[in-house]
Amino acid sequence: MDKRAKNQIVDSDIARLLLKLRKSRNLTVTELAQRSGVSQAMISKVERGTSSPSATILSRLANALNITLSKLFAELEMQQNSLVLLTDQQQHWIDEETGITRWSLSPAGACPELIKVEIPPMGQLTIPASANEHLSGQTLWMLSGSLDFRVNHQTQHLQAGDCLALTFASEYQMRNPDSGQSCSYIVAFSQKNP
Repeated sequence: MDKRAKNQIVDSDIARLLLKLRKSRNLTVTELAQRSGVSQAMISKVERGTSSPSATILSRLANALNITLSKLFAELEMQQNSLVLLTDQQQHWIDEETGITRWSLSPAGACPELIKVEIPPMGQLTIPASANEHLSGQTLWMLSGSLDFRVNHQTQHLQAGDCLALTFASEYQMRNPDSGQSCSYIVAFSQKNP
């Protein structure tokens, strides 16, 4: 088994964690559906591990549970109390709908948190403003390829080495305009103080 396959976060892991988080907050499926805007049927499928949720659905569910998507994935990390997260311990998740891959780079509880995202050629992703409400800000640094980043009706065309700071919660869209190359970037962010 290769390292990537061994550390891939699978739907059954996500299912168990979402069910645990929902129950720990004494929420019914109906209440979580109302808070998240995700249908009860989809929540039930995700909690049973019979549906592979998109990044958008996971983001909405995480927000409704008052955690970031990164915190959701951090819960799935194998060594929660470690200050070191070695390469072969880094968890990743693939959005089957979009082909986007997301890696948790920092140990659980690190501040700031770091994630790496890879968007396939011509791939795109929309992040709702609600997914950013718990963050004090984000910084995105391009590693490779190019990315069209749209926020507040303005599009920034980013290339490898470019850096973008987001200081407010807003919906944004990201699109890889290249038909032959994936793009990848790192995002650093911190939770707001309660």
